[in-house]
Amino acid sequence: MFGMFGKRLASVLAIALICGSTAFAIENIQVNGKSRSMIVYAPSGLEKGRPLIIQMHGMNQDAPYQQNAAKWESIADTARFVVVFPNGENKAWDIGGDKDINFLKAIIDEMEKRYGIDRKRVYVSGFSMGGMMSYHVANKMGDQIAAIAPVSGGGGVNSPKRAMPIMHTHGTTDDVVNYNSTVNTLKNWVSAQKCSSNSQKIKPYPSTKPGSAASLEIWSGCTDGVEVRLLTIDGKGHWYSMDEAVSVNTSVEIWNFVKNYSLDGSSITPPVIVPTNRDSIFNGGFDSSAVAWDLQLHGDAQATGTAKDGKYQLDITAVGTQNYQVQLIQHDLRLEKGQWYEISFDASAGAARTLEVNVEQHNDPWASYLTEKQNFELGTTAKTFTFKFQMTVATDTNSRLSFNAGAATGTLTLDNVVLKKTTEPDDPPAAIGLRAGVSMTRRYNVFDMNGVYLGRVEGVNLQDAHARARGLAKTSGAYLLKAIRN
Repeated sequence: MFGMFGKRLASVLAIALICGSTAFAIENIQVNGKSRSMIVYAPSGLEKGRPLIIQMHGMNQDAPYQQNAAKWESIADTARFVVVFPNGENKAWDIGGDKDINFLKAIIDEMEKRYGIDRKRVYVSGFSMGGMMSYHVANKMGDQIAAIAPVSGGGGVNSPKRAMPIMHTHGTTDDVVNYNSTVNTLKNWVSAQKCSSNSQKIKPYPSTKPGSAASLEIWSGCTDGVEVRLLTIDGKGHWYSMDEAVSVNTSVEIWNFVKNYSLDGSSITPPVIVPTNRDSIFNGGFDSSAVAWDLQLHGDAQATGTAKDGKYQLDITAVGTQNYQVQLIQHDLRLEKGQWYEISFDASAGAARTLEVNVEQHNDPWASYLTEKQNFELGTTAKTFTFKFQMTVATDTNSRLSFNAGAATGTLTLDNVVLKKTTEPDDPPAAIGLRAGVSMTRRYNVFDMNGVYLGRVEGVNLQDAHARARGLAKTSGAYLLKAIRN
């Protein structure tokens, strides 16, 4: 049984839970001198001022178990908010005192510090004993929580600080937390908040799904305009329902309810929707956020990135063995077979360095669509870089542009990233996307790092030229290449 008194069905190895292909680290936070733990999920490049959902596990369960059961990640990615799964001490919650109230307050403070969450849109939910804790929070922290959404766990009214929007979900055959008893307790909240005694009933729910086992009862007209809702799932036991085929996805229903509420009554700012299958860069100017951009780290590489002052600033503190181990990407790009494209961007660095740029598949095997990856020499002053290429293989609706910076530590700044269709260049050797089978030798002047001319080399590609140039730079080991236009 997955009940409040059930066995723990998920375990943590070391400090990470592996769910699918994503690792969720167990983090520690100090609360009143004690170390408490939690799992935090935040979408990549999250904007400031987004909501926070705290969801608590049942008794004898833990944060990894609840995270795996509720599957909030895709919802958070789409609607742009943070989800925290806290761990109760001894796999239980203090539903009568302040120990876990202080824990939740510390989580809210930490998420504001880390992600700039909107404190007016903090929502609390939980399963079984976590649901009971949600009601305790409503009584003790009503001035800090915009709405609650308990699942299979009830709690009484005890002098709440404000009227609380509630969405309660429960199965009729729950043999751990009785359905009928909990519904009677919920109706005490309906009475205390002076809701209309005439409820609206929707059965089946949603009404567009005739075979659904779910039904919804809504009490409106409550104090301060809040609603109390009861989502009943016929025949469901003590489980967190995620079966949309026969009923509902509980996490989706919770979000669709709580998102309507804030402590000041204001409406939520709609999330930025990034279009897919597009033939241009989205948010290439980093005007207010890094939305649509994804910073990926691989191996031992370490870096942080943020959109600041209309630019993307990358700070690399540990390099990998390959350039791609620090990678800023944008995918969902549509590249049409036979079409020529031009990419341009502004870039600078804290010190002179090379930046690798690639256009490739977004999925394994990540095949490049360039005849060779592009390398650009950055200085401390921002410059505009550009290149052209032709898509010579089948149309790809989910390709990506990758800035690969894992070869050197330090800071790097990007701005004004543009992808646009163009015509075939007059000087094909100057472009990168040459037609398959075309091989042209190019000439390069070689200089040392002081600008002293070392000689001239030729190569059918850049790698070939580098191999020859190293022979001219045996003493210093460092050199610059400058292409000679034919």
